[in-house]
Amino acid sequence: MTAVQQVYADLRDLIVGMSLPPGTVISKKEIADRYGISQTPVREALILLEEEGLVDIFPQSRTEVSYIDVQSAREAHFLRRSVEVEIAHILAAEITDAQIAELRDIIAHQKAADGLGDYAAFTRHDNAFHERMYQMAGVGGLWPLIDARRAHLDRLRRLHLPSKGKTSAIIKDHTDIVDAIAARNAAQAEVSVREHLKGTVSATEDIRSHFPEYFGKLA
Repeated sequence: MTAVQQVYADLRDLIVGMSLPPGTVISKKEIADRYGISQTPVREALILLEEEGLVDIFPQSRTEVSYIDVQSAREAHFLRRSVEVEIAHILAAEITDAQIAELRDIIAHQKAADGLGDYAAFTRHDNAFHERMYQMAGVGGLWPLIDARRAHLDRLRRLHLPSKGKTSAIIKDHTDIVDAIAARNAAQAEVSVREHLKGTVSATEDIRSHFPEYFGKLA
């Protein structure tokens, strides 16, 4: 991994995980010093983040973590739902017993992370669950494309995750999806996927009411 890739990946994780919330000023010098590199790869990493809409670069002034773009989040949700409904149909017809067991194992790890209150680990297992479904359906190459488009949606999800009952609901949704696929019930699998993916987007206004400072005046 190059210096640019490392800085980009690390900063992206911090921004999406809300450790660097919207409005945070990012110092190229501080980052360069932390990694022991020049400011050039830091600048290139920030340009990549700007292309994803995660930072705003004001030339000759400053770089700030962007506010959450609700429209971008909705578009990512629409795209992801469209793809994952098709994946559910494919898996309901083709999944193997070993693959079903693998998905259930990921859910078990997610439950363990939930029990520890480890949101970072919970999110990693959440992503692993969906990524493996893409791979099992033979469209693993779509996952990075979806991942690159869903950063604003993921920030909404991170704010929503601590809500009472949210992690338990996610685990239940995952279990329902796997149960439907294992039963070869494509129609129910589609219903379960739609139910699962609508959660955060449907709660957008509630999330915004609790964290108005993260959305900006024009969101």
